[in-house]
Amino acid sequence: MHDPEIRSVLRNSLHKKYGGDPDTEVIDELTIGGGRSRIDLALVNGVLHGFELKSDYDTLRRLPEQVQIYGTVCDRVTLVVGERHVGHAVEIVPDWWGILVVRSGRRRAIFRALKLPQINPSLDPLAIARLLRRSEASAVFSELGFAEPNRRASRQELCQFLARHVELPLLCHRVRSHLRARQSAAKPRSYGG
Repeated sequence: MHDPEIRSVLRNSLHKKYGGDPDTEVIDELTIGGGRSRIDLALVNGVLHGFELKSDYDTLRRLPEQVQIYGTVCDRVTLVVGERHVGHAVEIVPDWWGILVVRSGRRRAIFRALKLPQINPSLDPLAIARLLRRSEASAVFSELGFAEPNRRASRQELCQFLARHVELPLLCHRVRSHLRARQSAAKPRSYGG
């Protein structure tokens, strides 16, 4: 079973479970690590839960770097891995990552939980702040009552300020809110007629 099929079944499963929750968004290909990596599927609500997909047709070559980068921003991570790679994947991912083993069923992917994800013990405030676009970082300044940032301040400077001056739980909350709003704004609107 290839990545697009696994992704489709997983996305549908997440939408079925969380689709009625207005405070939850499922995001495809969320860029992290300054563009060095992308979370295949990100579930954003009270936490940022990343899902990394590795089908039997993929390699695990990039997984060690992905583990490091995901660990800077994700509250939880689940590796969705084909049966071929399970043994090696278990040796690579940290204890706090969850593992779903995927195999091909008659009509679709079948998932079996090998290990449930735990809370990440070491988030990086700067990496979390860097998930924001410049306009979003500026908006967080206003939302938190900080003095208006210098209009010439770069996105990097704004993110560094937020990482240094905002407590981590509040920063995470604000960043998740902006990620959800960004995703909501990108959805096509349906108009009744």
